[in-house]
Amino acid sequence: MKRELIYITLLSVSLNAFAQEGKIPEKADSVTHSTRQYKLDNAYTEINYVPLDTVVDTFHRHEKTEDISPFFQGLGNYGLPYMEIDFFDRPVDPEYFIYRNLRYFMHHAGNKLYIDTQVPFTELKWTFGGERQLAEQTLGIRHAQNVNPFFNIGLDLDVIYSLGQYIYQKSDNRAFTLHASYLGNKYKAFASWSLNNLKAYENGGIADPQVLDQYETRDVPVNLGGLNEAISRIKNMNFQVIQKYTVGGGKKNTISDSTQNEKKAGLSGTFSHILEYEKGRRIYEDNAPGIGFYDTVFISQSSTYDSLYARVLKNTLRFDFNTGEKAKFQLGIGIGAVNEQNIFAQIVPTHEEEIPADSVSWKESSNALLGTLFNRIGEKFGWRADGKLYFTGLRAGDFELKGNISKRFNEGEKRSELVARGSVLNTGPAWWMNSWGSNHYEWSNDFSSEFRINVGGSFHYPAVKLGAGIDYALITNMFYFSKEAIPEQHDGVISVLSARLNKNFSFWKLRFDNSILFQKSSNNDILHLPLLCARSAFYFNYEFYFRITGGRLQTQLGFEAEYNTAYNSYSYMPATGIFYVQNEIKTGNYPVLNVFANIKLKRTRIFVGVDHVNYGLMGYDYFISPYYPMNIRTFKYGIAWTFYN
Repeated sequence: MKRELIYITLLSVSLNAFAQEGKIPEKADSVTHSTRQYKLDNAYTEINYVPLDTVVDTFHRHEKTEDISPFFQGLGNYGLPYMEIDFFDRPVDPEYFIYRNLRYFMHHAGNKLYIDTQVPFTELKWTFGGERQLAEQTLGIRHAQNVNPFFNIGLDLDVIYSLGQYIYQKSDNRAFTLHASYLGNKYKAFASWSLNNLKAYENGGIADPQVLDQYETRDVPVNLGGLNEAISRIKNMNFQVIQKYTVGGGKKNTISDSTQNEKKAGLSGTFSHILEYEKGRRIYEDNAPGIGFYDTVFISQSSTYDSLYARVLKNTLRFDFNTGEKAKFQLGIGIGAVNEQNIFAQIVPTHEEEIPADSVSWKESSNALLGTLFNRIGEKFGWRADGKLYFTGLRAGDFELKGNISKRFNEGEKRSELVARGSVLNTGPAWWMNSWGSNHYEWSNDFSSEFRINVGGSFHYPAVKLGAGIDYALITNMFYFSKEAIPEQHDGVISVLSARLNKNFSFWKLRFDNSILFQKSSNNDILHLPLLCARSAFYFNYEFYFRITGGRLQTQLGFEAEYNTAYNSYSYMPATGIFYVQNEIKTGNYPVLNVFANIKLKRTRIFVGVDHVNYGLMGYDYFISPYYPMNIRTFKYGIAWTFYN
């Protein structure tokens, strides 16, 4: 593993050195270099710029899930399956069912980032934590460069390699992407090709939570041990090509240039073709399936090799009309159509010794219509609505309608924004909730669609570092996994209320950052949520200035606490990779304290810290999932190096 990381790092540095030597000359009228990072919205119609990750604030929070929420339920070791604690962060799209609990560690269509740069851009991130034989190690490499002012190519690599503090708990996740983009005046194109290979060793949790104080972590007995050598694997490849051609609107300068003004664009229409292809497999292996952890064995007592396969090919055609991006009154209308071709395959038990189990595959298709309507009045008010309706095939009857209204107040430092949002979704079950075959689980269902209404809003006031939001949902016929770890559908209505508050305080050189989440479910037998989740960081923030060199060293030194109230958190089933309902064990009501130091010098960032410093001081009930304890006290450090001119 170390040798591979060294080779990859040397390759990235070599690419950057080569690019620096042969970089493209600047445009004659350019006075500053520009490097911008962006992603496409969910409809692939708009470019949304994302700030480059070069700030020192909270650099010690390097986990991939931090981009979504500070609150997750996991299995103790980084890189293993997780579940969102915030109900409104949980995915509802049935397409990604077999990877849903590992998706944030993957490269996929929803998290592709592109770079538009006038000079080669390279970013290296590396972190290390724990003792050598238990170490957690991550590596991230990004490189991008423009071949000409319009065409960019790049690559992204993310590696998580964590041995785990408890036996048979290792994670080995690798995600790689090649991407390219072309930003012309009339024609734009975006392409990406990603490979994901994720491996999780399954220990089934510790056998007896009462013995944590009696053994070293590696000696604690687990439910799936050396006889099993149980492993779950995810193998995924996805490919995407987006092409857009705009007619009308006049010429626009798409490259940031401080000496030219963009021309005021008029009426325009954009034709788009979106090709998406994805195939993936979930594999579960166990060398001793009959030792007693599982209640049933349908195929083989000697070994388990379960495999689920899914493939989807999507073609989308759409046309988007726009009255002009710079117009005071902007109106946009979009229409489109989607064709989806699916293949599903799995093992089907025969329940007869004379007839071995075999793989069976199904071919399905779906067709949908798309619609978009938005309006902006000036720079302070706007609204948008997006709709999708499946009218034939596997997902016939599924639909989603989403909308939001935004209003900005004031300008400059006093700028604030109020957003109201809502959605109506009718979603059929994932294929695997209706049909599943494996060595330990088998089911065949005919579930109806889940119907869900969401309403909510948020308020942001950056000047006072305040963000607040509230969401409410009504769900009819909700899908869930029961205490037997099999899918069921609730015959009734469940409501969920959620409120979030993010507020940061500053006094002199002291900072106090807070994230709070309140949640309430109307049915605690089916939908379990902690009433309160909170994370607070208190630290000293100071920038040293060296007159002789003119250099600046930014430092942060402090501690943070994480806490959630006790609740019946979800159990985890290794054979299916699913979190399911349980009503016997409560986790939570245990604060976790971490200390950290973040340092930034120019474009180099470093962190050092100790996680779970209060280990052993407040008892041993430090579980976030039943039978899966958190890591004990761990020293961590990491570095990020970003260089571009």
